[in-house]
Amino acid sequence: MTGHRIKEQLESLKPNEAHKERLFRGIMGAAEFNPSGRRERRSRRPLRSAMLTAAAMICLITTTAYAAAYMGLDVKWLNFLRPADSGQAAYLENGAYVVNQRVTNENGTLDVKQVIGDSHLIYVLMDFTAPEGVALSAERYRFETDLDFEAPGSYSAGIGYEVLDDGHPDDNKISLAMSYQLTRQAPIGSPVTLRVRDLEEAAALPDEFETIVPGEWETTFILDYKDLSTTHAIQREIRLYSHLATLTSISISPIAVTLKVDSPHLRQINEAAHLEPTEMAPNEYTDPYPITIHYKDGTSDTTTIWEGTIVGDYVSDTLTIIKPFTPILNSKEIEAVSFFGAYIPVS
Repeated sequence: MTGHRIKEQLESLKPNEAHKERLFRGIMGAAEFNPSGRRERRSRRPLRSAMLTAAAMICLITTTAYAAAYMGLDVKWLNFLRPADSGQAAYLENGAYVVNQRVTNENGTLDVKQVIGDSHLIYVLMDFTAPEGVALSAERYRFETDLDFEAPGSYSAGIGYEVLDDGHPDDNKISLAMSYQLTRQAPIGSPVTLRVRDLEEAAALPDEFETIVPGEWETTFILDYKDLSTTHAIQREIRLYSHLATLTSISISPIAVTLKVDSPHLRQINEAAHLEPTEMAPNEYTDPYPITIHYKDGTSDTTTIWEGTIVGDYVSDTLTIIKPFTPILNSKEIEAVSFFGAYIPVS
């Protein structure tokens, strides 16, 4: 198989140009490598051709996780977001921003690895290594967290942490996905300072968090990821809990759906919504603002358990509802979204 043919095959993975070149060079380098160090007497052409073919086959038929990790997307992202296929994985990879910044002090080391996001949701992948002798093997971890933007404006947000599987559950290192859900448009391209302090741990709910590693870690980087969302401007009158409101926009990405609603009755709507949820399990409630996602193949999914952030701005009378999705959505296959009786085509 020729180098030209390998490049053609790589197109099916949809990486950007830099990643295609890096992957191509890696395959070519693997084909030339001779681990024994001995000089071969026979012709190199058949061997090189066979090794190129084998390398290309590995690239093309391997798991999505391997392919995306090879191109630069951390495999822990894939295990967390669970893209449906290599196309979705490549789409995420092309939108990711590699930070690779390390902050170390006597209490541990924070490695900020990568960032992905859309217009209202930012995911930050980070590793934390505690001092030797500190076992990080609990079910839940979190930091006290600030994300300060140099861009002007006020950014109300909901913050969460998910512990990712790093393959070593009993050592002094953990991998975390921090979610930062903003009511305003994320200031992509602007500097941001991430400040975390006091690592806390807890067992499964209802266990409460307690500080396991004190200290503070801070780093500044450019929020330079590619926005994965498409925003649809809408002016549709609806009724939320019997009160008149206007659905003004829906933003859809593989990782989240964000809705904006205006209403002069925002306080009454929120009060009524808070009376509706039923606790299904510890800290797990029914969704007070359910949406139904309609797919082009005729199937649909309705949110039933609440996950995400709801923020009511009583100055502007705007309600922002952010719903993250894992596994991620196949956003290109969405036909419409239903919300409190309104059917909104988005394809």
